[in-house]
Amino acid sequence: MKKKVFMIVASLGAGGSERVFWLLSQYFNNAQYSVSVVVLNSDEHFFCTDVQGIRFLNLKTVKASRSFFKLYRVLRDENPFAVFSTADHVNILTGIVAFFLKIPHLVARASNNPQQMRRYYGAKMKFYNFFTRLFFCRFDFVVCQSDEMQQAMATAYGISAKKLKVIANPVLTNVLVKNERNFNREKKLIGVGRLAKEKGWFRLLDTIKRLPVNYKLTIVGDGPLMGPLKQYAAKNGLEQRTTFLGEITNVASELIKHDVMVHCSYTEGFPNVVLEALSVGVPVVAFRVGGLNELIRDGFNGFVVEQGHDTQLCTCIEKACNQAWLHDDIKEDINSRFSLELIGRAYESLLTQ
Repeated sequence: MKKKVFMIVASLGAGGSERVFWLLSQYFNNAQYSVSVVVLNSDEHFFCTDVQGIRFLNLKTVKASRSFFKLYRVLRDENPFAVFSTADHVNILTGIVAFFLKIPHLVARASNNPQQMRRYYGAKMKFYNFFTRLFFCRFDFVVCQSDEMQQAMATAYGISAKKLKVIANPVLTNVLVKNERNFNREKKLIGVGRLAKEKGWFRLLDTIKRLPVNYKLTIVGDGPLMGPLKQYAAKNGLEQRTTFLGEITNVASELIKHDVMVHCSYTEGFPNVVLEALSVGVPVVAFRVGGLNELIRDGFNGFVVEQGHDTQLCTCIEKACNQAWLHDDIKEDINSRFSLELIGRAYESLLTQ
């Protein structure tokens, strides 16, 4: 009989946590496991739910605070072998439910660096911190995406080192690869992600303003700052140099049209957008955030700039746009270190410890 594996996510929107669990559900979809993905809110469908062998369960509760009884009944009736959850509010919900059930293997995936997120979410982070300390004791393991996140989780929540496991995010092998150098005068930059304050979009627009006029920017993503960002671009004379595409389904196809990805986030657990860019051979210039030490090798697949060094960021962008990159080597390096098979095995190993 197959062992039941449940993966709990807030939604199937275009987020990093959702992407990771959508990929992991496919890894566990084999002869040994029966996979179910539990979604609190299925209104957003960025990822396909028509995957043979995987069951998608919609609780239709939207918020974690309203999901306790439905999630409790599902897990009680199904009696799963293993439950994985991701994102702060979903992890807290799962930890509470697990106090009333016996689950052989319970694993949380941390999605943010708690020390860095405090400056952006204020009272909400105090709430998360309190309940994380209270309910994370129920989990067998907590997966951190980088060494930096592991240290932050240990410091913020007092979680033992034995329980914290560093496992990076996976990438799905893509046939696409950037294979030509841009000899045109126009230099094409791209930024990808949710349009939220912690992602540093305004300072990315300020960076474009400092660069020569032949540097153009494409922004892919949606979020609460879409309107303010468009207004800011117009106010600073960047309308002709900045294109807002909104949320798109095939990011990789758009990435390979550009010379360099620029990542200006203030905080990350492990930047999936950087992983995705490198997986198709597109070099990345980024401010230093969690996970980049594992991803970017200066001069080989991009450049990392210390936070606040805006002038150096501009210098590195120009350098990146005017040097030759080995796109196939960049792609091969990332796929060899972060393949779904490799990362999936690391998650699966937690079920035997």
